[in-house]
Amino acid sequence: MSTEFNIGFDYSHKNKFVIEDPAFNDFVEFLFNSDLKLGKIEGGITYQKLSKYNIFIIGVPIAQSFLSNEEIEDLVGYVKDGGSLLILNDKGGDLANKNNLSDLTKYFGVKFNSDQLFDNESFSKDNSRPIIKKFKPHFLTRDITQIIHSNGCTLEVIKEIDDKDLDVITIAFSSEDSAWHKTFTGEEWFDEPVQKTPIITAAHYGLGKVVVLGNLSLFSSFHDAYGIHAADNFKLISNIISWLMNKAYSEQAQLTQPIYTTIPIEQDVYYWIKGKIDEGRWKNIEEVINFALKVVKFRMRKQENIEEE
Repeated sequence: MSTEFNIGFDYSHKNKFVIEDPAFNDFVEFLFNSDLKLGKIEGGITYQKLSKYNIFIIGVPIAQSFLSNEEIEDLVGYVKDGGSLLILNDKGGDLANKNNLSDLTKYFGVKFNSDQLFDNESFSKDNSRPIIKKFKPHFLTRDITQIIHSNGCTLEVIKEIDDKDLDVITIAFSSEDSAWHKTFTGEEWFDEPVQKTPIITAAHYGLGKVVVLGNLSLFSSFHDAYGIHAADNFKLISNIISWLMNKAYSEQAQLTQPIYTTIPIEQDVYYWIKGKIDEGRWKNIEEVINFALKVVKFRMRKQENIEEE
């Protein structure tokens, strides 16, 4: 799949998640600082439009702005052919937000529950912001000990699905003892306990990848108690973007296709690099880091050859 841009955003369905919203400034800045190119799809989703992007983000459609059958078919085909999707819903799932995201996510082995998760023992500020501590080992959960799932819904993995192209795994769960949820019927909410309920899933589908999450607040920079800067939320976000970006379908692609990763850089080094870029000495941070790694690689190999003689 030949792509022109790294990440595209759905602007066709009255989405809550738009890059102009000040709530997501820090997330958008993170993407720009990672030298990623961003774009939008407006006026309907098609396979042709999707093929420009390595990752496509659908961020909480609302107000009965539903995905059409044709759009769902093209999204599924896009993933199967090597694209990546990040699909986000919010508290109350499809029913409360008046969308039909589960009509899409069912192809990737999961659907959104029409609920909101709470935890009476492990939470940030109040019990509508549960602290999630149960994870399965996965690229997405590297260096993650806890995240905040604020005002979000849970997921249901569709166990009976049988598709040789699909491999789905739940990577984060609610607590076993103190979690509960409010379920939305369309008119009212009712309470019931839950145990180890799925929060995040990751899937391989054909040549592509999908991450499904029922919590938009994770990406917000408005409050340190639950947003992008809370707990390990930022680490999770950077892991998601890196995992979705990194795909190589052949040995040749493994040799030529770049690997996207996110690492912390010491502040004095970062601002020195930025200064050199501003002076025109370098094009971007990516160029500096790759040059530095090539120098280290060359010197280490030279030293190893000397030691072998």
